[in-house]
Amino acid sequence: MQRLLVLNLFISMLWPILNSDYTLRNLLIGFAFGFVLMSIVQRKYGLYTYRAARFLGFVLWAILQSNLRLAAKVLAGAVGMQTSLRPGIVAVPLDLTNPFDITVLATVITLTPGTLTVDLGEDESGQLWPYGETVEDTIGLDAERVELRPQPSNSPSQHDFHETTRQGRGEAALLVHTIDIGDPAAFREDIKQNFENPLLELRRLIEDLDLVEN
Repeated sequence: MQRLLVLNLFISMLWPILNSDYTLRNLLIGFAFGFVLMSIVQRKYGLYTYRAARFLGFVLWAILQSNLRLAAKVLAGAVGMQTSLRPGIVAVPLDLTNPFDITVLATVITLTPGTLTVDLGEDESGQLWPYGETVEDTIGLDAERVELRPQPSNSPSQHDFHETTRQGRGEAALLVHTIDIGDPAAFREDIKQNFENPLLELRRLIEDLDLVEN
């Protein structure tokens, strides 16, 4: 993946030199020509770029929609209309394992008005605790009633926790605060389908391209 991108950028910078016209327009033309050439050489490079651009477009659209919904609720409250907001925290179990991908997902959620990534936790038997830390307090997966529970007496020590493998501890999960919880299950599914699954597809394409390059 990195080699194809570097070649694409190299062609982009070489194009203005060949045409003796050092303008942004020629730089973009060079990048487009390099993209087409790299896509012919490796089809998945073009597929990755297309899906990445589509995901970015969807994120921008989701941000716009969230802004409009939030503005409508604020204006409705300002004119005296009844608005029922039920803020709370929802735990979203993750299939993503790459730290960069999880960071991108958390950032996208935070950028969308009305939602905020609170923390990265681990799901173990329906309970959550801070990811990579000792178990002091757990938060139930039921977002309708976020309650703190005391630390279990048989919880592992901090040393044991860091030494245990991820599979033995439970899957990662994002704790997401939303300004209005309608259906927590639908909220989780929306995040997984619209944000996490596209990132999973992009990660698979990157891994396939890396295998080809190696």
